[in-house]
Amino acid sequence: MPTRRATTLIITALLLYFFANQTQVGWLYVMSALLAGVLLASWAIHLAALRGIQGDRHVGDGAGGEIYEGDEIIVQLRLHNIRRYTAAQVVVTEQCPLAPPDSLYRSVDVFVPAIATRGSISFDYSVIVDRRGVYEFPPLKIATRVPFGLFKQRRKLPVPTRVLVYPEVRELEHLSLFDRQLDQRFMQTRTGLGSEVIGIRAYRTGDSPRHIHWRSVARTGRLISKEFVEETQQGLALVLDLFHHPYPSTTSKHTPFEWSVKLAASIGDYAWRKGYPIHLVADETALVPPPGPLSRIAMLEYLARVQPDGEHRLSRLLEGTRLQSFVAVLIPWPDPAVQAQLNTLYHQGYELLVVLLEPESFPAGGPSARALADQIAGNGIDTRLVRWSAGDGDWVLKEGK
Repeated sequence: MPTRRATTLIITALLLYFFANQTQVGWLYVMSALLAGVLLASWAIHLAALRGIQGDRHVGDGAGGEIYEGDEIIVQLRLHNIRRYTAAQVVVTEQCPLAPPDSLYRSVDVFVPAIATRGSISFDYSVIVDRRGVYEFPPLKIATRVPFGLFKQRRKLPVPTRVLVYPEVRELEHLSLFDRQLDQRFMQTRTGLGSEVIGIRAYRTGDSPRHIHWRSVARTGRLISKEFVEETQQGLALVLDLFHHPYPSTTSKHTPFEWSVKLAASIGDYAWRKGYPIHLVADETALVPPPGPLSRIAMLEYLARVQPDGEHRLSRLLEGTRLQSFVAVLIPWPDPAVQAQLNTLYHQGYELLVVLLEPESFPAGGPSARALADQIAGNGIDTRLVRWSAGDGDWVLKEGK
């Protein structure tokens, strides 16, 4: 693409040629030809100016290769010149999807004076990871005006980089949910990975083929799996509400659902540190949860991807679902229909912790969850109402909240 400087030279060369043709002055012909030669040489050089440039990107990670929301990380870019001559005056534009929308590092421009023959050059920048999710870096944009600024060439350089950002995890010091004594009769009727068959159910993805009940398959024509009495340690069921509630439209990362994901990650982390198996219960129409028990990383990977676009309400999810002995239910949006199912679980002997987010307190606003929290707590269920605050926040679960 010609620049203004090239346009000026083209016009000048044409004018000199015109006057030379009118006056037959030789030096005007020479000057016109010289300018035309400079233009042609610049055009030929600039065509190959960005050829042979390759790149790679390394996203600085935390301990164990984990990246969490709120981490400050280093992103390193390296450009390689595989040509037999030097690449010069290259402008690199990097767009970083990890940075906050209003951050200076959302788009980074770097001027590279030269990349030696068969050489490479690297540069890096730090960024604070804005929010959880799966991110794909867009191609690098590289441009040059070599050699004389007469022509500008642009090119997109694919440098595939996929980053998974885990939700923020706050280390809980205490959670009364795991301090309670389970009813012995309740523990004996739990399903798990023992040797004694307690019943049958529809086959689920991840079930072992060895547990298929072939007589039932022959009778019904559908895959049926056995359920066993649990002979291992009691675990935690993290129940997530993924229904597409009428959340207000907002670009802020401070929403009731995002905070419920952080809470789930923090509660799951506490259970993992205490040695309790973790199981996820969520609407499969939004994102199918992996079969438990889960490792800490498997839990975080699911929570990094999940979005509130499910088709089933939380009350339907809890209806007839077999859970672990300890159950933490995260409710980002008040739904009175869930109260009946929570009462049923409570009377069945499950140890419940119900965490409600207060949408009214968030920047985008919403209905109050106070009345629902009071009703659930009034039935003897351990209930926490978490409000948003502009500072550090109070979503770390405090007793009596």
